[in-house]
Amino acid sequence: MPFCYAPWTNIDISPRGDIAPCCKFRHELHQHNIQNIMNDDLKSYNESGLLNEIKQDFLKNQWPAGCIRCKIEEENGIESKRQLDRERWEDHYNKHNINKDGYITGSVAFGNTCNLACITCGPGASSRWYKEHELIYSRSVKPVHFYKENFVTDFISQCPDLIHLDISGGEPFLSGVAQQKELLDFYIETGQAKNITIHYTTNATVYPDQEWWSKWKKFKEIDMQLSIDGVNARYEYIRYHASWKDLEKNVDQFVQAEHDCDNLRLSVSHTLSAYNIYYLDEFFDWCKQKGLPAPWIGRVHRPAHMRFSVWPSSIKQKIVDYLSKSLNKETLVWANFLKNTDDSEYFSKFVEKTHAHDQYRGNSFSNIFPELQNLIKNHG
Repeated sequence: MPFCYAPWTNIDISPRGDIAPCCKFRHELHQHNIQNIMNDDLKSYNESGLLNEIKQDFLKNQWPAGCIRCKIEEENGIESKRQLDRERWEDHYNKHNINKDGYITGSVAFGNTCNLACITCGPGASSRWYKEHELIYSRSVKPVHFYKENFVTDFISQCPDLIHLDISGGEPFLSGVAQQKELLDFYIETGQAKNITIHYTTNATVYPDQEWWSKWKKFKEIDMQLSIDGVNARYEYIRYHASWKDLEKNVDQFVQAEHDCDNLRLSVSHTLSAYNIYYLDEFFDWCKQKGLPAPWIGRVHRPAHMRFSVWPSSIKQKIVDYLSKSLNKETLVWANFLKNTDDSEYFSKFVEKTHAHDQYRGNSFSNIFPELQNLIKNHG
């Protein structure tokens, strides 16, 4: 039974201001207009045809079209966001009256300001992508500065009993900082902070200054998720403009901070793409060596030509065979997922665009990913 509480309990605002039930939702699979914080307040989203359609689908025990990501993951033995949220917030869900209670969790990306241009990202989530995207994809995207003066007031009105807040980006410690602090200060001043957990998703290249830590100590828990997609040169290739040496220095500081702060918990996210699927065990080993928890594994959805499953069947089988030798159970799960997923229609575009990005960035896929380059070469 695919029932999900998110349409009733959670509100998500993307880096470009689009409003949805959660960060996994795909607007383009529905016919309704997208509500955006630039033009719409949160009350109008609550009354939208889109949200009503999603709720009705779940009440009929059927998957809404836009929830395809969770559906596919569950069908392949991957624990979806729907399931993870249900497990984490079960006690609150059991007390939640879907007919009258407001949102208790929220996910807000305070704009798309970022210091990196990760190759699997784009201008929607990173301000450093504009020029490169226009050159390689022949499409310009305007900068995003969408928060109105009354955003914090609007958000608070719809989330009066907030228990959890997700803050992503862009890079959260560079994007919408004033609005973030205004929101945190409100919950501190009202005394609600002690009952609220905050989950940050940071690229870990910006270490927060003391003002952040002073505010955070008032909250129930800070879950600092370090988003890292590779190690050494592969990290720098995927996370363009980042320095592996600087990243490791910041990670060490975060690990020390976890020891020093009673309410800080570190987590790690690792997004699988065509670039790093082969090296999944390498990343697990690095996390263990740094004293970090095992990473949460996600996957690239867009751009489609960078999905971890773009490989033609002959190459994909060799990657699956390699991953299947792993002693890590999670690696084996993703090897099976890869085996059952086919996006090879985008393979030629992957090769084409990788070459274009290498020329623009002065990088070399073949030097940095020699194992994958060898598979491509032998494939012909």
